[in-house]
Amino acid sequence: AVDTQGQIIFADKVIYEKNKEFILAEGNVKILDTQGNILTSDKASYDKINELMTTYDNSELKLKEGYKLLSKNITYNLVDKILNSNENSIFTDADGNTVETSMFQYNALNNLFSSVGKIKIVDIKNNKYFFKEIHIDTKKMEIIGSDVSVLFDQENFGLSKKNDPRFVANDIFIRKNITRLSKGVFTVCKIDGKKCPPWSIKAKKISHDKVKKTIYYKNATLKIYDIPIFYFPTFFHPDP
Repeated sequence: AVDTQGQIIFADKVIYEKNKEFILAEGNVKILDTQGNILTSDKASYDKINELMTTYDNSELKLKEGYKLLSKNITYNLVDKILNSNENSIFTDADGNTVETSMFQYNALNNLFSSVGKIKIVDIKNNKYFFKEIHIDTKKMEIIGSDVSVLFDQENFGLSKKNDPRFVANDIFIRKNITRLSKGVFTVCKIDGKKCPPWSIKAKKISHDKVKKTIYYKNATLKIYDIPIFYFPTFFHPDP
């Protein structure tokens, strides 16, 4: 099935209700939009009057930038070029980093993937990022998130299992080799829900350069058992 805008639907079976301008596609459904994105599912519908496409179970979206999204019950507004779902979804980039969300919205015109709620990222080095809100520019490959905590993989960070290297921050900006946090705290002390860490560094700005393997701080305070000990206008240390 091909519409006047150039959207193409492939399927084993297509039912067209002419008076409603409604298409129901079943079996190996594959939808190609005019943006170069590919949407596949077991079942999908196309409401031409309202310009809405809807997929059901086993839905997969492949974006032109190389990202892949697994979900279900995806709605695609063909006028605004916005896809969304309120189901659990897994978003994967070309490098193998994964984003797990409980809902998402993707604006195909602005190349912007957004989510709020329970969000988890696992990168290719097994570092884990947790957010309450996230925005991903799929073209620039940049991430902005808020209420974030980062738990680094001990082995890749160069530490033993007795340590839990981690950040907590108000917000975060991530580019391929640079991570920037505002109003953040860093420590490598073992996580203990009952006690504060033996030491931590709190700073207004924290920057992690993954190429130089160095963490930089601005307006930093070293705390021992949550008691401020030293203040550093600027400070840096290697990772680990």
